[in-house]
Amino acid sequence: MTAAVITGGFGYAGGRIAQNLLEAGIDVRISTRRRAADIPAWARDRVRWDPDLSALTGGADCLIHLAAPNEIECAADPEAAIADTVRLTEEAHRAAVAADVPRFIYMSTVHVYGPMQGLIDEGTAPDPSHPYALAHHESERAIEGVADSFDAIVFRLSNGYGAPADNGTDRWSLLVNDLCRQAVRDHRLQLTSDGLQQRDFLPMRDIANAVTRFAAAPRHVPGFRLFNLSSGKAMRVIDMAKLIRARAEIMLGTEIGLETTTGGPPVVVEPLVIDNRRLLETGFRLTADPADEIDGMLRFCLEHGFGES
Repeated sequence: MTAAVITGGFGYAGGRIAQNLLEAGIDVRISTRRRAADIPAWARDRVRWDPDLSALTGGADCLIHLAAPNEIECAADPEAAIADTVRLTEEAHRAAVAADVPRFIYMSTVHVYGPMQGLIDEGTAPDPSHPYALAHHESERAIEGVADSFDAIVFRLSNGYGAPADNGTDRWSLLVNDLCRQAVRDHRLQLTSDGLQQRDFLPMRDIANAVTRFAAAPRHVPGFRLFNLSSGKAMRVIDMAKLIRARAEIMLGTEIGLETTTGGPPVVVEPLVIDNRRLLETGFRLTADPADEIDGMLRFCLEHGFGES
């Protein structure tokens, strides 16, 4: 049986990835400082967890490193967040090397490229400006510098969305999640812009499937592999809001309002394409239905009381 260790495995993306790994029959181990009472129900009898990462890596086939400050924490204290992100990455690397773990997967962000416009592929020169992007780029460089130790895979993730594995994470700062909550709670969607900005949205199911595929893949020669983990196509924010409105109206059986905020002349940008052909060339395919992922997020909001008056 393949064994995978995850740092940040009870976080937003981590929980969905861990559940997907379990569905694939993988032995999942999660490094966490949570108390036993705070371990989510879905993991208590199915996952081995420990605050000591080195206690989990023995015999593991893959270490999936997700633990890092989020974009809000990075903006609040950039210097500390960058240092923490790199420190956590180096700790994960040392644990993997000490246990002779053959594969190391790191979840970075497409925001290391800088402005989200035009054609962006893995050959595009990084130009990070936000502390969150700077932190991840520094960690990427640290991993690339030791990639002779294992099969090092870096995913530059676009805008993931979908329900978390449980109610123990707070990621309402993410656009799609926030709009789903607004639909359930307010029966109205309020955008803070005209909605014409382009984003590359990717269902959490596809993210989890990609990580699972690479975690369980046959051994690969040591080295550094970089992939854009994206849908490969852009969508305007307003169009995503309209999709959420349509799904919410079906689920809730009521009309959902949609309002935008205008101000100043429209900004013309190049069409966005975050190229994912390198990922697809490995045989991986995107199979998730965006509507299903949105429905799952709407149900999550209903189940956790956001629709109560």
